[in-house]
Amino acid sequence: MIWTRLSALIVKELLAAFRDPRARAALIGPPIIQLFLFAYAATLEVSNVPIGVLNQDWGVASTQLISRFERASAFSEIRHYSSLDQVQAAIDSQQVMIVVHFGQDFSRLLAAGEPAAVQLLLDGRKSNSAQLVNGYVGTIVRQFSEDYAKGNAASEVVDRSWYNPNRDYRNAMVPTLIGILSMTMVLMTVGMSVARERELGTFEQLLVSPLQPLEIVIGKAVPGLIVGMTQGAVMTLIVIYGFGIAMTGSVLLLFAGLAVFLVAVIGVALFISSLVANQQQAMMGIMVFMMPAMLLSGFASPVQNMPAWLYPVAMFNPLTHFMVIMRGVFLREMPFWLVAERIWPMVLIAAFTITAATWLFRRRTQ
Repeated sequence: MIWTRLSALIVKELLAAFRDPRARAALIGPPIIQLFLFAYAATLEVSNVPIGVLNQDWGVASTQLISRFERASAFSEIRHYSSLDQVQAAIDSQQVMIVVHFGQDFSRLLAAGEPAAVQLLLDGRKSNSAQLVNGYVGTIVRQFSEDYAKGNAASEVVDRSWYNPNRDYRNAMVPTLIGILSMTMVLMTVGMSVARERELGTFEQLLVSPLQPLEIVIGKAVPGLIVGMTQGAVMTLIVIYGFGIAMTGSVLLLFAGLAVFLVAVIGVALFISSLVANQQQAMMGIMVFMMPAMLLSGFASPVQNMPAWLYPVAMFNPLTHFMVIMRGVFLREMPFWLVAERIWPMVLIAAFTITAATWLFRRRTQ
């Protein structure tokens, strides 16, 4: 009897979600489009950047250092300027993001074994990109200084990157989009479903039906889980075969983590929907949760870089844990016990939010 009631509610929810052609298109098209947009547009890498040089030295040392900038793959071209006025005009018009300024005594000081300063003029309007370019230039200057001191300006540093040998930013970023886009669509699907029924007056009919509050929660959660798992599977195939990003870990562990993550997200969506009265309020509640969840997840910056008081807040975010699972399974063959360390916090989050949503639905039936 319970299964009959649940199956009827689940079928109703699936029909409501896929009956409208525009709703079907919204569930299929936007996640795939966003996957490609994020993969190619939302990158924190800095490449093919023109670099400016104001060389008032023209000695051997400055010429050798400039030649290293020319060989660096991060810089597309070297633009030479003859005065600080030209440098200011170039930065003001955003022709270059950084200008390297060599003083008149740069080569003389190096030849005498004394410290020689190199001034870097950065465009602070693009603070993140300027910081990255500053790191590139600083690394080249430091390496040149060490080589010059040893009398071996031709020496090189050979480094090795684990898990992402080519340090391709897309390999680390694109797999995480599976979690972000699945979360977005599940929040919208589940949260808006309850709010829409409240506006139409059909949710009250569910509350007075033989269905128990827990059964209503399960009936609302299962269609969202089906939609989220399907979208996650499709995007995983696109990431592997479309972007050529190999999965080094277990597919079963990946989808086990995805299932628990989606249940936690569904619990959040049901909890939000149990508090609102219409779709507009539901949309606002979803946005209030979704944006901080993305910022606290480690998608754009490491969680460890956050202030100490904010770190515990990030641990209550299910996306934070799933980010670790996605990157671990794709890049470093994360074993089961490490995946389990990230799954159990999501289980607790799901248990809390679903229990709270069930309690709020039960209050409405009293």
